[in-house]
Amino acid sequence: MSESAQNEEFLLIERILKGKQDLYETLVERYSSMVFHVVRRFEKDPDEVEELAQEIFVKAYEKLRQFNENSKFSTWLYSIAMNHCRDYAKNVRRKNYRISEMEPGFLDSNFTEQQTPHLKMEIKEWGNLLKQSLLKLSEDYSRPFLMKYRDGMSYKTMSEETGVSESALKVRVHRARKELKTLLENEVQS
Repeated sequence: MSESAQNEEFLLIERILKGKQDLYETLVERYSSMVFHVVRRFEKDPDEVEELAQEIFVKAYEKLRQFNENSKFSTWLYSIAMNHCRDYAKNVRRKNYRISEMEPGFLDSNFTEQQTPHLKMEIKEWGNLLKQSLLKLSEDYSRPFLMKYRDGMSYKTMSEETGVSESALKVRVHRARKELKTLLENEVQS
């Protein structure tokens, strides 16, 4: 990257940090192929690849103030992507399943007759906890989350229905999962 292109990128990052968050999409488009390449070294499932890439861009956005202009943005982002994927690989090896692994229709799924009464009661309690936690989310987060996991909609269909961009919906679903995880953990600990 030329010095003038690098300076242009630093100015773009400054503008994002000063409140022009919509410009972050420029960086996502510019570096998505690099991030996808890194992710595919760790994961082959296309849905999981997309999810991991989205998580990486969200993490980079959240840490953008930590970016040091002495290095290239691409190098900094590559480092975040590699670290995120290594953590992901460790979690997979430990079978540390996450809320992102819920299948579409999970929230309304029918459970089999083979379950014990105790297990049925526990599932019902978790379902109630999840529903209560969903009520605590803003509609901007809960609606896309339900469209994705209850209704099994693709981001494209969700975008057409809501008029919100696919990338914004991915961020909202990601944040909904993150908030739900925190809410559920707090509920279990109390």
